[in-house]
Amino acid sequence: MKNWYNLALFTLFAFSIMGALFLWHLSLVDKRTEIVFLNVGQGDAILISQGSSQILIDGGRTGRELLARLGRHVPFWDRTIEFVIATHPDADHIGGLPAVLRAYTVNQILTTGAESATETSRLFQEVTTQEIGSAPTKIFQGTEIVFPSGGKLSVEYPVAPLSGVSTADTNQGSVVARFVYGETSFLLTGDLAREETALPEVGQVNILKVAHHGSKHSTSEAFLRLVKPQEAIISVGENWYGHPDQSVLKRLEDAGVRIYRTDEEGDIRYRCFDRRCTYAP
Repeated sequence: MKNWYNLALFTLFAFSIMGALFLWHLSLVDKRTEIVFLNVGQGDAILISQGSSQILIDGGRTGRELLARLGRHVPFWDRTIEFVIATHPDADHIGGLPAVLRAYTVNQILTTGAESATETSRLFQEVTTQEIGSAPTKIFQGTEIVFPSGGKLSVEYPVAPLSGVSTADTNQGSVVARFVYGETSFLLTGDLAREETALPEVGQVNILKVAHHGSKHSTSEAFLRLVKPQEAIISVGENWYGHPDQSVLKRLEDAGVRIYRTDEEGDIRYRCFDRRCTYAP
């Protein structure tokens, strides 16, 4: 009887310790801010999270790949994503988003308003209406999302909302956003080409998400002189476009920029503590 009593006390004590450790872990998660450039192959998907608050920017080409990557970085008990941003309606940026809309509760979908005459764009609009119950909210320069424990995402381009189905180059309407946490800033450029023309007063950043997977039409010397990044992320996978272009890699290297590529590193993660965000392999 005494042994049973001692065992019960020990079990109760062990569960108490486990519970305390779990609550301590949750308190750390609630405070932790991370920016993850997800490895979704030849496409873009960026997750910015702070505890149970998330922003997902783009979703790669396929839902299967995107959901698998999200499952590594979103806690299993958190089935809500607060904001989903589609930078522009290309398949390698929005193809995976319908799967997210079906698998998670998404509070708000944000787009420029641009659509394209493709089945991928039509499906995205259809599933958005089904799951959210309304059309996406249009965003443009000046739109801001502020995290509860510090950190702000600001849209810098386009300067005004777009509308309608376009057969033109959708890359030129791509959302460009700046995320700032303490002393660290990220510039997320979507697929925008000739950035120095669209963003002549963009200002310096610490970390640059290289536009259009390293296309030769982006990341010019003039643009690098404007933003002066210390680190650059290239979201890229196997492709027949020649991305990233060797001229882009050389320009970054000549500027002394450290390069991280999703096709080489996998998911690229930055963790933010004490007002700074640093690469966390």
